[in-house]
Amino acid sequence: MIGPGAFTVFVLGMRHGADPDHLAAIDNVTRNAYVKTPRLSRFVGTLFAGGHTIMVLAISALVGLLGARLGAHGATIERIGTWISILILFAVAGMNLRALRSGSMRVAGAKTRLLPRRLREGSSALLAIPIGLLFGFGFETSSQVAAYAVAFAADAGLAGALVVGATFSAGMIFTDTLDSLLVHRLISYRADRLPALMRVWIASVTVLALAVAVYQLAQVLGWRSPLGDLTVSAVLVVSLVAVFAYIFVRTRNSALVLPAATAVTPGEPTP
Repeated sequence: MIGPGAFTVFVLGMRHGADPDHLAAIDNVTRNAYVKTPRLSRFVGTLFAGGHTIMVLAISALVGLLGARLGAHGATIERIGTWISILILFAVAGMNLRALRSGSMRVAGAKTRLLPRRLREGSSALLAIPIGLLFGFGFETSSQVAAYAVAFAADAGLAGALVVGATFSAGMIFTDTLDSLLVHRLISYRADRLPALMRVWIASVTVLALAVAVYQLAQVLGWRSPLGDLTVSAVLVVSLVAVFAYIFVRTRNSALVLPAATAVTPGEPTP
């Protein structure tokens, strides 16, 4: 039955939306888009997740069509995806530790650096859609979606797998939208404490990346967590939302829409 697992899939989608590489890509596009379209840049996370959803639904449909044939290899697919995810998360953590030391005002992302320059440095908020689509090609994303679709819709066929994919995507859209709203809030904020708030944000992404990487590595090496995947996902999402809330409260009284020329740190390269 899909129904009882809908909330679980939604929370897992929220956790996926909190992936540090998602946060870094949305941070980058939101800053670039703010220069020309400050209002639309608020919803870069929604556009990014929309592009990502195209791939999520495609993978879900494939799982629904292949059914048991794919399910027989589900464990292997998930294992490969987990190792790739671990490596990327450690890379993201290392890059953001370096950003903290250098005083950078941007979150750094491993996949963002691999994007074509036109996508990486473009100033249109709509670029978030193809970037999100490209991020969906990552094997760690494919393996997660495939595993969830097999687990929650094994006997439900194509329609059931698509429902799982759509529910997963809804959770992801929620988190990614909050992310771009947060970044927009930060870059439109003018006060002496802005650098300190940016450090809080970058440090939060760094800690998130390290925590998830260590947790996944421990599980791959044989450790069994006393907490279920749903609980762990909920803890990660709640922690991230707590950071969002903290920054929103800290910028509540002095959030200003700045001229485009002062919105982004001049001359700072895209991570």
